[in-house]
Amino acid sequence: MVVDSGAPYAPAAAVGPRARLVAEVTEVVGSSREAGWIVDRAEAVATGPVDVRATALAFAGRRADGEPLQYVLGTWAFRTLELTVDRRVLIPRPETEQVVEVALRQLDRIATGRRAGAGTVDGPLLCIDLGTGSGAIALALAAEWTDRDIDLVVWAVDASADALEVARVNRDALADTDPAAARRVTFAAGSWFDALPRTLARRVDLVVSNPPYVAEEDFADLDPTVRDWEPRTALVSPRGRSGVGGTADIEAVVAGAGTWLARSGGLVVELDPSQAYGAIDAARRAGFTTVGTARDLAGRLRMLVAER
Repeated sequence: MVVDSGAPYAPAAAVGPRARLVAEVTEVVGSSREAGWIVDRAEAVATGPVDVRATALAFAGRRADGEPLQYVLGTWAFRTLELTVDRRVLIPRPETEQVVEVALRQLDRIATGRRAGAGTVDGPLLCIDLGTGSGAIALALAAEWTDRDIDLVVWAVDASADALEVARVNRDALADTDPAAARRVTFAAGSWFDALPRTLARRVDLVVSNPPYVAEEDFADLDPTVRDWEPRTALVSPRGRSGVGGTADIEAVVAGAGTWLARSGGLVVELDPSQAYGAIDAARRAGFTTVGTARDLAGRLRMLVAER
């Protein structure tokens, strides 16, 4: 039985060209969510409708070949920033966003002590980001530091000239929206603390690092999107003195920090949960008086947190 409601017939709305393109890309990559991001990016970089489709399908082909979505898109969100990323640098991850959160708390602690007269150095707070990669940690700290009375200076160190080139692109992008934040960041090329001018010794308020910490024996078992695409030198570290795989660079950062940190200075280092207790021992050997850990959003031990 057909009941006439009296309303005029209205045909179903036609599917628009963007929806058709998203559906087409979804067939290639197998995810409508990723397809939406790919089409968004194609629309942002292409010069016209025909080019949008060609660009989106080219991106989709790269993704279908196993390339990480972040590299396909060329940018990825990290806290308040949109960072350029490619195969020269690690992909920014939520765990490292939490490193920034803990580092900001350490800087707040030190600033509070400075106001109370506990500090020994006038001027801005001084932070060192070791192994900066894309500049994610350094630039996020610079962008999110809001203290009106005490400014922040961040030295961002990396041994990779390619990584520093990406980081500079990201600092330039930050300068377009927040010039004051961009001016807080200085880059230095070299291995860990060797890249720094000796005039900074005993003056640094915070050392923060996301060093390589994948054990050599675990590299082959990594997800292919990580193992086959991200820079191995930024991922893998030898076995440390503790005997735990992947801890050599963590130990180098921890041991060196004592020479550079000022009184009341702090240290935040990202690590694998299996490495937490070895890192605690290393920090105690390095003379830190307060040593602990912080967890990531999944509740896993993800950071060494130590104070002078």
